[in-house]
This record gives sequence, structure tokens and C-alpha cells, in this order.
Amino acid sequence: MKCGMATLTDLLESRRSTRRFDPDRDVAADVLERVLRAPLTMPHAGNTYDWRAVVLSRRDRDPDSWPRVFEALLGQSYVDEAAVVIVWAVQPGWWAENHRRNIADLVERRLLDPERAGSLLELAGAGPETELPLGTALAGEAMMGLAAAMLVAIDAGLGATVTACRPAMLARALGLPEGAMVLPFGVLALGHPVGGPPGRPAKPEIQDVYFRTRWGEALGPLDQR
Repeated sequence: MKCGMATLTDLLESRRSTRRFDPDRDVAADVLERVLRAPLTMPHAGNTYDWRAVVLSRRDRDPDSWPRVFEALLGQSYVDEAAVVIVWAVQPGWWAENHRRNIADLVERRLLDPERAGSLLELAGAGPETELPLGTALAGEAMMGLAAAMLVAIDAGLGATVTACRPAMLARALGLPEGAMVLPFGVLALGHPVGGPPGRPAKPEIQDVYFRTRWGEALGPLDQR
């Protein structure tokens, strides 16, 4: 992706969810590598990166297990057509076991300044089970990675769509270990789009979704003093 805010803004404005893929075209290996690398550039609490993702290439589908996977992916035709489907999962227990060591490493390497961290280190030391809804927190961070992968795919000329699944069913079909959780909307389907860009549904205005200072207070003009 070219550097520059205008380029990123154009990419965001042009993004569409692709729901028809060419089933006869694969994603080139170098493009797929860029897509898979993109989530690792995103932030993650304690630099722990508990999330894992299963990459399902159409050409590598197991005819015995794919029907169960496809059912868990809600039987959507565009998922079946997609050259690659990536499924994200998080591991709250694994994160809880590793985050303190990783935060200590950040402090030792001077990537985190205790004098500027407020009560962050206190919260981390107390453990995630005290105040953090850990599964929700980790899901949010994993979804940032999914978004990065989606944008890199679109920048490479692919079509992409984020879709839902039956998490428990999909976890069983993919053989996830105990404690790992598939994200309900953590599925990214990629491939070469068929036809022109689809229409885009109306999006909210800034004033519809942001408040100023506290919930319910209108944002108002952004240059307001």
C-alpha cells in the first residue's frame, strides 16, 4: 500500500463487501502473504498476540471436513466461491498466562515507560480477571487485525467481505483446542470479485455516532472551542 493519508482515505471510501467471487481464480502466494502479515502490524495488549487464525484455501479443502465447516459458515454461496477464508480465534487463558511476562519485557526494553503509564501496570499486575472482560477485549484487538488484512487485500485488487458464523460449531469443525474461541464475526472471505463494485448502503454521519464529552451530548462543530 502506498503511504499517504489521501491514499488510505480513498481506500476506505471505496471499500465494498464482495459477495460474488470467481471460483476459478486463486490468490497469488505473495499477495496472501501480505494479507496475513498485515494483522501483525496492529497493536495488541501487552504485545501478547494471543489470536490465531485458520487459513482455508479453496484448493486445499478437505472434502470430508469442508461440509461441516461450510455449515458453520452459514452455507453462504460467496464463502464457498472464495479463494481463501480466514477464521480468527482468541485464547483468553493463554493471554492471561503470558501477558505479565510480555509487559515486563516491554518495560525492560523501554517500550513502555512506567512513569507515564498511570495505573496500567497496576491493572496488568492484578490480572485480567479483575476488571477486564477479557474475551471482549481480545476480540476487539483481533478484529483490528482482521480489518488490516481486509484493507491490504482490497489494496491488492481482491474482493473481501467480513461475515458471521456459528462460533462453537466452527471451532469444533476446525479442531480448536479447549479455551480457544472463534469470533462470531471473525471470518474474512477473499478472492477475485466477479462483476463491478456493488452498491454501498448508506452510512451514518459523524454526528450520528459520536458524542462530545459524555454520552448523549451532541458532538457539534469540530472547531468548537
